[in-house]
Amino acid sequence: MNLYHLKTFYYIAKNKSYTKAAQELCITQPAVTRQIQELENTHNLILFNKIGKKIVLTDAGESLYALAEKIFDLEVQVEESIRDYQSQSKGRINIASCETFAAYYMPSIIDSFFKKFPDIFVSVLTKLDNDVLTSVADLKSDIGFISRKLSNPKLSIKEFLTEELIFIASPENPLARKGIIDIWDLNHVPVIWHEPGCGTRKIFGDFISKYHLKTKDVCEFSNNSGIINLVKLNLGISLISRSVVHNELKDGSLAEVKIVGEEFKRNYYLAYFNEKYFTKTLADFVSNAMSWVKDYTESL
Repeated sequence: MNLYHLKTFYYIAKNKSYTKAAQELCITQPAVTRQIQELENTHNLILFNKIGKKIVLTDAGESLYALAEKIFDLEVQVEESIRDYQSQSKGRINIASCETFAAYYMPSIIDSFFKKFPDIFVSVLTKLDNDVLTSVADLKSDIGFISRKLSNPKLSIKEFLTEELIFIASPENPLARKGIIDIWDLNHVPVIWHEPGCGTRKIFGDFISKYHLKTKDVCEFSNNSGIINLVKLNLGISLISRSVVHNELKDGSLAEVKIVGEEFKRNYYLAYFNEKYFTKTLADFVSNAMSWVKDYTESL
């Protein structure tokens, strides 16, 4: 089989588009079409059906795609291995992470790593949890950090760090004046939500459902800074990581609201490709991150 033709087929199937495949392969769309025709004619197979503007894999196409995916995932790992042998002291690490972990924990992890490995370049992109896993599964990111336990057959996902979540309110909010409240005090309270897909939102939502509480949903925000500012303006309360609002609690611009008998925790998870080749650079980063977590946890 012509591997160039197979790679073209793989990129079409992956992107569900001849145009996007041509762009990623840096060839023309007619060349993409010609290669697929040659592949189909050589093996007397139909690999794609066209339904309107959509491209759908046939049964033969699905089987071939599953095998091609393994082949080209392995190709990426071979390239990483070669780069690792070429440069043991320099390199690049691509990380995908949920926003809170990236903003409030990753800087300390990177600082700790740079003290030992100053010549390594680290790229961190923030994404929603599901998008983090997609990036790692597609080998676009070396590792990922997510805020809730998800699953992906191509990935290993391991518990990494546990943090405390707290309710916050403006000091002018009646709940803040109470300090410690009963569960039912949350009924009909205005709430600032995190965006759908966020681990904190799920924990808060599960809590509300458990006690059949009714809240007044004010708005949802996709970053912590926006949520903090809305709460400061006394537009509602929110559930958030204690580490995120450490300074605001200290200077009194926000107040913690405790609920009798309730504690809120969430875990962060480390995700990586099941058969991922860990370069020396990446192995050093993960080892250093694990040491940092151990020291951080012991310091609490």
